Amino acid sequence: MAVSDTPGRGRARRGGGGGSWWAPARTGFAGLALLAAAVVPSASATTQPVPAPAAGTFAYVANGLAGSLSVVDTADNTVASTIDVGDDPNGVAVSPDGNRVFVANRLSDTVSLVVPAVDAALSVPVGDNPVGVAVSPDGTRAYVTNTISNDMTVITADAIPPSVIATVHVGTRPQDVAIARGGTRAYVANLLDGTVAVVDTANNTLLTTVPVGQLPQGVAASPDGTRVYVTNFGDGTLSVIDTANDTVLSTLSLGNGTSPADVAVSRDGTRAYVANFSSDNVSVIDTAAVPPAVIATVPVGEEPLGVALTPDGSRAYVTSSMGNTVSVIDTATRTVTDTIGGFSIPLGVATATRGVAGAPTALTLTAEPTGHGHGHDHGRDASGVKGERGPTLRARLTGGGRPLAGRSVLFAGDSRVWCTETTDSRGRAACTVRGKQDDDACYTAAFPGDGTHAPATATTCTERRIAAHGKR
Repeated sequence: MAVSDTPGRGRARRGGGGGSWWAPARTGFAGLALLAAAVVPSASATTQPVPAPAAGTFAYVANGLAGSLSVVDTADNTVASTIDVGDDPNGVAVSPDGNRVFVANRLSDTVSLVVPAVDAALSVPVGDNPVGVAVSPDGTRAYVTNTISNDMTVITADAIPPSVIATVHVGTRPQDVAIARGGTRAYVANLLDGTVAVVDTANNTLLTTVPVGQLPQGVAASPDGTRVYVTNFGDGTLSVIDTANDTVLSTLSLGNGTSPADVAVSRDGTRAYVANFSSDNVSVIDTAAVPPAVIATVPVGEEPLGVALTPDGSRAYVTSSMGNTVSVIDTATRTVTDTIGGFSIPLGVATATRGVAGAPTALTLTAEPTGHGHGHDHGRDASGVKGERGPTLRARLTGGGRPLAGRSVLFAGDSRVWCTETTDSRGRAACTVRGKQDDDACYTAAFPGDGTHAPATATTCTERRIAAHGKR
């Protein structure tokens, strides 16, 4: 889901008004920023036991004003955790295995890679004002639309940290993006061009543009990749693109004053759900009909902007940006069965099932005193401040009792990243913390999982006599 960004850089308002109507006042992250899970306070330097990551189906909601991502457990529709990301998070997408979430941070010019199993996020720079994001079906690539620089950034989605692969010019004020045709094409809605750009993902080149309606914004592909659905915010319509020849098959009117913002398609491809910003409802569309037809309209909260279906298609989660709520629609009865509150300008939303897939892993972490800095850097930390070096963090990752080599381990503490290191042949990785630290500081190491092996996390805390003297 991407939020409409007009030439004045303000979100679309009911009735078409422009201008920025709120401005987040948070400090952006510089470079990579990792926000670890809350650590377990302790007076020992040994690894603390950490519960296994929860499995289940979750909805991930971007809080535009708070600069955070809410993790909603769909089993009871409660917010399980909230993870800081960047400034003004908009679009959200999840990897196929459910272990990684990508968030486009519009005002930070970054995309955050969130590892929900360990409540951690790290961010990488992309283009100017990123708003939309999608992940390839194989989980190896993420595509981020940048609405001011008029391009799309392609990054690695299966690496930590992600790296930029390519930048593709797509059109004027690109919004949402969807991946279709088995991952071989990316479809990008260009708000001010009234077109959808078609990008060849094999070589990251622009193939063509497809004229659609006025102010196209949301994009979704059918599961079989043969159709792409585009919401036209400016004229209240939905365009259906045939991906075989990249032409518009039909254009469906959703009604005057609807301002359709986002669209989601069911797993069987027979239904599409459109969040109508100005009419405070969701249109349910029979996509199997020729031409597609609206078969129901479901009232939701005020100014809905994002919509996502659970993987089994039984529920739709709809963000209400001005109501600070998320409406839960039962797709069988087409009624709202729950309304979740407590959000802060909720914008994009995505859902996924996360299992503790793969072989169980174990992670241990110790903190050893390092002493004063020596050499040319004189203990200078990442901020350029001289001082003592903190402890050396040593982690060991095993699976079935055997060391796991070549895996990324994230080291964090005090709401910042210290290192991302790769385990050696003995499953070990180490990180030296820079700068003077509190005597009773706590640190976290996290292995985010890799599809073959399950995620793991460990926490350790130092106490005064250990930090000062290196004694127990």
